[in-house]
Amino acid sequence: MVDQRFSVVIPVFEKKENFISFYQIIKKILLDRTDIDFILVDDGNDFNLHEIINNQKNIVIVNNAKNLGYGASIKKGVNFSKNEIIGIIDCDNSYDLTHLVKLFSDFRKLKWSLLVGKRNFKYKDNYFKILFRKIINKLSSKIFDYKIEDINSGFRIFKKSDFLIDKNIYSDKFSLSSTQTLCTISRNKDIKYVDTGYFKRHGSSKINIILDPFRFLYLIFKIFLFFSPMKFFGSIGLFFIILSFLILIFSFILLQNILDTTFLILFIAGINFIFFGLIGEIIRVHNLK
Repeated sequence: MVDQRFSVVIPVFEKKENFISFYQIIKKILLDRTDIDFILVDDGNDFNLHEIINNQKNIVIVNNAKNLGYGASIKKGVNFSKNEIIGIIDCDNSYDLTHLVKLFSDFRKLKWSLLVGKRNFKYKDNYFKILFRKIINKLSSKIFDYKIEDINSGFRIFKKSDFLIDKNIYSDKFSLSSTQTLCTISRNKDIKYVDTGYFKRHGSSKINIILDPFRFLYLIFKIFLFFSPMKFFGSIGLFFIILSFLILIFSFILLQNILDTTFLILFIAGINFIFFGLIGEIIRVHNLK
């Protein structure tokens, strides 16, 4: 039956020698597991995946016309999958593919919403990257009121039906993993974290330590605004209203002169923000129907 099988979607944009070493692991897995389909998404490589795979059973190659990005490749591979339970993993040998495969049965049996591999680093990473991950995890945990242990791990198992609900929100680039984490939380679904080894990748990282922190901040607030517009705008509105009354009181006490214009500007701004939140909430509820 279709629902008794699993899919592993793997975006491939890698050096040829690195992919060949990863492919050897796939071949070993397929010697023991016949219930797994590997979907390799060729994201514009300068070598021919078909020549390496050579019609290997249970492996399908999907081609992008050009390099579209990590997220776009994942979405294309998920759409192509005929199975409900799907895993994703990078092909740079940083994650343990055999560990991912072993978790499929537990995922189906325990009916988790999303399984994420919490990375246990097996090498000394850049200090600024470590600090960046800690800040992003803690900030997103605070904003979404949910303990997020690894927001952007690329080691994941999920249901195709859950993924497709928010597919249009997911980025075509590397932030797809983070977006999926935040969307899952926003829909009041639990995330199961499992410790998994993370090894030094073959090749250079595509993370930009200068620009990506700002991109992640934008992502966090965008998803929060999308799912909780009243909380977002309402909090800002309440801040302005409280500030307006504080200015009114202190101007009367300290200046003996009421700053009525300042009070009105801040108060009306606060009311407007609250109305923005209400409108956003109406749109959100309508879209969920």
